[in-house]
Amino acid sequence: MKKLFLILLAISFFTACEEKEKPKDFLVLSGKVDNFRKRTIELSGYNFDKKIRFDRKNKTFLDTLKGITPGHYTLKVGKRIVPVYLTSVDDLKLLVDAKKRTSDPVFEGSTANINTYLTERGKKFGLVLGNINKLFSYNEDEFLSKMDEYKSTLEDLAQSSQLPPEYLEMEKRNINYEFALAIKNYQNFHRIVYGDDEFVVSDQFPLDIPNNVDLNNSLDYMNSKPYRDLIKRRLDEIANRKKTKDGDFDVVYLETVHNEVNDTLVKNDLMHKAAEKSITYTNNLGEYYKKYNNFSTNTHNKKVITDLYNKLKLTAKGQPSPKFDGYVNYNGGKTSLDDLVGKGKYIYIDIWATWCGFCKKEIPLLKRFEQQFHDKNIEFVSINVDKAQNKEKWKQTIVDREMTGVQLFAGAPEDELSFTKDYLIKGLPRFILIDPDGNIVSANAPRPSDGDKLVTMFEELGI
Repeated sequence: MKKLFLILLAISFFTACEEKEKPKDFLVLSGKVDNFRKRTIELSGYNFDKKIRFDRKNKTFLDTLKGITPGHYTLKVGKRIVPVYLTSVDDLKLLVDAKKRTSDPVFEGSTANINTYLTERGKKFGLVLGNINKLFSYNEDEFLSKMDEYKSTLEDLAQSSQLPPEYLEMEKRNINYEFALAIKNYQNFHRIVYGDDEFVVSDQFPLDIPNNVDLNNSLDYMNSKPYRDLIKRRLDEIANRKKTKDGDFDVVYLETVHNEVNDTLVKNDLMHKAAEKSITYTNNLGEYYKKYNNFSTNTHNKKVITDLYNKLKLTAKGQPSPKFDGYVNYNGGKTSLDDLVGKGKYIYIDIWATWCGFCKKEIPLLKRFEQQFHDKNIEFVSINVDKAQNKEKWKQTIVDREMTGVQLFAGAPEDELSFTKDYLIKGLPRFILIDPDGNIVSANAPRPSDGDKLVTMFEELGI
């Protein structure tokens, strides 16, 4: 009887353990890195970024990732970028040298074949196509021939790499997307390489290929950057065709995504990525927010945009401008916004940086406006948002470009300054117009390159 009791007790114990055991819902990403001295490794992917601690003594890293979306990611190991494919449950281990690019990463785990394939795939671009400049310098026939060769090379590699069937089919589509995106880019990139803004592809060039891509594949949207780029470009073109002469492109783009895309994930993500930036400089804040709120079905995304909207209302027309204080003045001393207001002049502010190409293109046009409105009731103020160590570069740029007006150095990037954060500045250059009393006329004023639009605004204000 005692023996029977022990048997029943053992059966009960093991049954309870089985009932408690849950399916694995995480993966362990680990590895060893040679020739690396930093403290973190960066992992990024579709809507995902994480820093993983690196043990410099043992040259290893390990992290448990729970609930991640299966797909393509990149490990940034110093300056070396390692493409990886992760599922939500399959552990992956790798050995990589941070400096020896000729030494391929070695992978262990059930997805090792896929990840080894990604390494081999990455080599083919250089071997077949050379580099971007060389590729887009070819004439149409040479370009198409090279792209056909590249596409066939990738397809053969994928077919021979013993990839899981589902992944292989997804990768074949990804290769087609990369091919279609190159077709889409050819005309513009060829213009850049040769400096010929008038170049137009012939009637025989297969421009229809990228336009035949389905807009509603959420699996490919999460896994393929070429796919995301393709459909974004296509939707931009549709929105530009629909926009009227005086229409707001940002609002039209939201409407275009809503009307053209049916897949919920794709639609919500496209609108959200656009809204995070566009809502900060749209000319129709209330309308833009209302449409986004009506079109989006993602609760989290809607909260993010609502928070931005509520903050942007604080920089609406007529509101007191956020303040800055203690910015270095090129002519000596330090300057605050309070030093500039109250003198009967409007203040036209240019937020710029020495690394920003678009900012530099505005400089000669801004100088013309300064000359045109010299001795008028307006002050032209340029605020540089380079890092503190670039102060001498800022000074030299002013000399080289003969910049005029009030030149100020904030000493930190725009995402670290309270003044620019209050204005939710997410892109440069940015122009702001403030009235003589320090109230906002426009938190996103026309640029000098907008020409008549800026002149009209000044004239309507009596400047």
